[in-house]
Amino acid sequence: MTGNYRCVRDETVQPIQQAVHSDLEESLPVYEWVVNLCHLLGASLDNIVPIDKYASAAMGLLKPSSAARALAAGAEQVERIDLLIKLVAAQKGIQSDSVDATVARVDAWLARNREAADTQG
Repeated sequence: MTGNYRCVRDETVQPIQQAVHSDLEESLPVYEWVVNLCHLLGASLDNIVPIDKYASAAMGLLKPSSAARALAAGAEQVERIDLLIKLVAAQKGIQSDSVDATVARVDAWLARNREAADTQG
């Protein structure tokens, strides 16, 4: 969530490295929020990659995620882990404005891509 779906911006996509590192003040709370959700679902904190290792690995991810690249290429459907996270969190009674904004951006890309496909077809 912190990298893969935050690659999706309003009008463009960005590499995972940028999604994670361009605004660490936003990335870290998203990461921690998802860790908290995983813990609520029963994950052991010992099994979760620490944020410093995640952020370090993201430094080498110089392309957008596959979902972001697919959206930029006009895909009308992509895997929606972002939406799954949001819906599962809602079942647990938690919410994140940042996650909601990411889901809304992906929704907007899909709507634009579907509209473009409809006008071409």
